[in-house]
Amino acid sequence: MATGPAVSSALETISRHHLECSICQERYQQPKILECLHSFCEQCLLKYRSTKHEGSTAIPCPLCRQETKLPETGVKGLKTNFHLIGLVEELELQEKIVGSSDTCLLCDVCEGGNEATQRCLDCGHNSCLVCSRIHLRFPSSSNHNVVPLEEIREGKVTVTKKHQKQHPKCLIHEGEVTRFFCTTCEVLICRDCTVIDHCKPEHSYIDRNLATSTYKQSLAELFSPLENTMKELQKSREKVSRMKEDLGVTVKRVMTEVQDRAAELRAEVTAQETRILNDIKNMQTDREQKLDECEKDMGLAAERFQYSIDTAREVTKTASDSDFLSLYPTISKDLKLLAGQSIPRVDNRLAFLNFKQSEGVGSISLGEVVTEGKWELCREFGKKGSGQGEFDVAWGIAVRQPDEIAVADSNHTQVVICNIDGNQKSTIPMPRCPRCIAATRGDNRLVVVEMNNPTVKVFNSDNTLAYEFPTVPPIEAGKTAVDLHSVAVKNDDTIVVGDIKRRVLTEHSPTNGELLHTIPVKIDPYFLSVNSNDRVLISDFSQHVVHVADDNGATKRTIKPTIHGQPVQYCKGVCTDGSGIYVAMHNIENTGHIHHYDPQGGFLKCIAQGLHWPMDITFTSKGQLAVADRQSVKMYHQV
Repeated sequence: MATGPAVSSALETISRHHLECSICQERYQQPKILECLHSFCEQCLLKYRSTKHEGSTAIPCPLCRQETKLPETGVKGLKTNFHLIGLVEELELQEKIVGSSDTCLLCDVCEGGNEATQRCLDCGHNSCLVCSRIHLRFPSSSNHNVVPLEEIREGKVTVTKKHQKQHPKCLIHEGEVTRFFCTTCEVLICRDCTVIDHCKPEHSYIDRNLATSTYKQSLAELFSPLENTMKELQKSREKVSRMKEDLGVTVKRVMTEVQDRAAELRAEVTAQETRILNDIKNMQTDREQKLDECEKDMGLAAERFQYSIDTAREVTKTASDSDFLSLYPTISKDLKLLAGQSIPRVDNRLAFLNFKQSEGVGSISLGEVVTEGKWELCREFGKKGSGQGEFDVAWGIAVRQPDEIAVADSNHTQVVICNIDGNQKSTIPMPRCPRCIAATRGDNRLVVVEMNNPTVKVFNSDNTLAYEFPTVPPIEAGKTAVDLHSVAVKNDDTIVVGDIKRRVLTEHSPTNGELLHTIPVKIDPYFLSVNSNDRVLISDFSQHVVHVADDNGATKRTIKPTIHGQPVQYCKGVCTDGSGIYVAMHNIENTGHIHHYDPQGGFLKCIAQGLHWPMDITFTSKGQLAVADRQSVKMYHQV
């Protein structure tokens, strides 16, 4: 059983953690809500703006630093958080009753100065025992809930502010109540408003109850994708934590190698040993700082997402209709903004460290610290020809589990299936020249686009045809001209097809190829890939560029590859991993390069050059880079 002091302590905790302004550390007074959903006292925000952001049309949130655009009337014009005001009033009512255990509350009904011992939860009146009995005798109040004040003080009964069932009054038209919601202005309005200030057709309005149910549902639909993003953030944070642990282990191993090598040449190389170890420690410090910053950014992002989701869910669940509709535009805008944000990424190379020893023990040099792996050709298979293991324009390439490589042997009109060592296992005959291919994750199928074929073929893991589908609505099939060049698969196995005739991407269901979306893009999609955020990488060899596009086809990043400082003639296959973007390119024969870019499109390094005529590229499950080099397949790995 909760005692009076225990209840008082609980109320104090609730007030301190939920109902106090973060600026003044006092209970909210006329709280104003910002676009990030954080609330502060009106006077606190006025002082905050006047001291730090005088004359600015927007102010950053004192907690999360997200900017909120101010209306013409400034801070006073921001939305008032009536939901918080209601919670403060309820808390103060609870505190008044709980705190009265040491004082005498007087009866609100009689004039005899009798001590109040009962409270009507329906009327909100405190009364003496006699008046409470009389109250229950009246027919209009005979069913009211009257409880002893002592039970409230002990925490057995919770007192809440009595919400009025009738609609709130209109602030403009005296005596009128707000029964409608203007969807144009996103405000509650009365009947007079519908014919004076918010009349059709300039304005659109709906019944207030319908607006409440509709907008609650719209917010609920945003919760699930945001929660999925939260899970991805958590996974990324855990990955950073593991990388930090791995970095520590790697540093210890490398330091041991350095020390072992130094033992052979101690007398001559003590100074070098110290220098190298200091370099390693400095690298560790620098990388740990970068990882700490990344971890901090992810933590802040996670807190930001969690706060907005919790706030939206709590308001949806507990706020009155008028409070909810008042806050809905701000909350909806915030959740949609968060839904469009990408998850912070970490550079996987921060955990890489190695030590390259010098040759022999008689030299003075111990060796050198290697901070980034070198890509080397580990094997090559295939050559130009028409026999088994020979290709004539190896165009597209994909990896199918477990460790199978599928190659679009274009001029031989077949898809060749090889094991990871390059030994041919089977072939899939095609009626036309196959171009690009991709593999699904869930059911291990191959998706193939062919030259001059308006449909896309999908093959089962046993190489039998599962189904084929057009990239236009059924009513347009055979009538709308298309030129399908590329294909990729999203993380949920949604199939993405590139059509250079219409310059669009089409998204299709992985179960039957049903057309889901048609998305215009800015360049011709000759080659495609999809990153971990489901953003599509588009390579256009005719314009010599690579675009990173969002779900609507808008370009978020642009890469303009160069070789020796000059724009490339042909920009070909593209793929991605956690460290960034890889692009195949060439000018004339035997000038092919593979370049590595960071996730923002910044050039990092050339990882391979001297290729014959690189077409498509992809990664194996073990991180090897497979290149369809027109007449052969080349495999690269990091050492």
